[in-house]
Amino acid sequence: MTYIEQLQKKHVTVLGLGVTGQGIVRFLLSHGINPKVVDSRPVPPGSDWLSHNAPECEAVFGNLADAALAQTDLIIISPGIPLFEQSVAAAIAEGVEVIGDIELFARLNTRPVIAVTGSNGKSTVVTLATEVLKAAGLKVGLGGNIGTSVLSLLEQPHDVYVLELSSFQLETTHSLACLSAMILNITEDHMDRYPDFQAYIEAKQRIYQHVEHIVFNAEDHYTFAQHGQGSSVSLTEGDYHLMTFDGEPHFAHKQTPLLAVKTLAMVGRHNQFNALAVLALLAPMQLPMQAFASAFASFTGLPHRCQLVADAAGVRYFNDSKATNVGSTVAAIDSLASGRKNIILIVGGDAKGADLSPLKTPLTTHCKALFCFGQDGAQFMPLLRNSHQVNNLEEAVLAAKTIATDGDIVLLAPACASIDMYPNYMARGDEFVRLVGEHA
Repeated sequence: MTYIEQLQKKHVTVLGLGVTGQGIVRFLLSHGINPKVVDSRPVPPGSDWLSHNAPECEAVFGNLADAALAQTDLIIISPGIPLFEQSVAAAIAEGVEVIGDIELFARLNTRPVIAVTGSNGKSTVVTLATEVLKAAGLKVGLGGNIGTSVLSLLEQPHDVYVLELSSFQLETTHSLACLSAMILNITEDHMDRYPDFQAYIEAKQRIYQHVEHIVFNAEDHYTFAQHGQGSSVSLTEGDYHLMTFDGEPHFAHKQTPLLAVKTLAMVGRHNQFNALAVLALLAPMQLPMQAFASAFASFTGLPHRCQLVADAAGVRYFNDSKATNVGSTVAAIDSLASGRKNIILIVGGDAKGADLSPLKTPLTTHCKALFCFGQDGAQFMPLLRNSHQVNNLEEAVLAAKTIATDGDIVLLAPACASIDMYPNYMARGDEFVRLVGEHA
């Protein structure tokens, strides 16, 4: 009996009707399974879609205590809902199995998987890896935390899957078999979800449960696998690193040069690390180096990730709105640092309870000024002597322009989520791009 046939005999509940939940419901319906659909919101985002497309599904919206979760056989939960939520925990205590869509994918998939997690850089690495695989002539399914439901990927044949995975998704994943997997880095994030930093680390480490080729960051011991050997990545050390060959820097494996760094279209040291990560992750595929050269040269990066948006009067403006935690902001500063204090940094939003102190050293070393806005903007003020609190992003851009001189960098890298003022980080980044276009 196939796993789908087993599911057809079970009482299945889908918990959460956002983007992920709708993808789960669509997949189950396509295989003859009518799930019960539950959401704590009285009118969840997918309620209209459900009533029009699946009126046969029982729907319970509102108080989860009314959903009888303990009376179902299987709960497929959306990643935004924690396992410690009272009704979910009670169902688990009663013996109900709770999984996410990644785990369901894992139980059905038969093709190789390349998986990536980390606090920062995930989307860039998985997208670049996908471009390399495509350049090698392979049919690639890219999904997970990057926006495409992994279950929808199963609807078409692929040679390989590339998955971006969040700590939330990994919490409910137990049997994902990967050809290769990497934790890029781990810095404090989502402290409003986890009891402590160690719990967050343990969630990330779940990606290594069933991996043939482990890849880790040589300079971040939190990314090291607890068991088994693997390949390490670092700009200066590890198995994949930078070396000088014929007078110019190259990406290298051990002491063998692979590709000139100038091949990479993306700027910044963090993107050189990302390229090394892709080389390491795809090593088991034994792809021709020309596929890497082609993809590295053509891929210019993703929007809102250290994106150069303007160069006006010698001042460069970078949009890194995706820097929603302290670690990603530190990475952005370090990547653009030039040895002098020429970065004007814009920060603020919802800090999610994070410790901001790791920003102090890079700020004092590389930053000329700091402009803070949003819900937790005031918390950044003590980190740099030349700090200014403003009311919104427009005031920050205008103020930055007044003090910026030839050779300076104005960097939006907020170290915060955007939900206090914007629908998402993309909307925040789009406004920054618009404001720079109007005022720079």
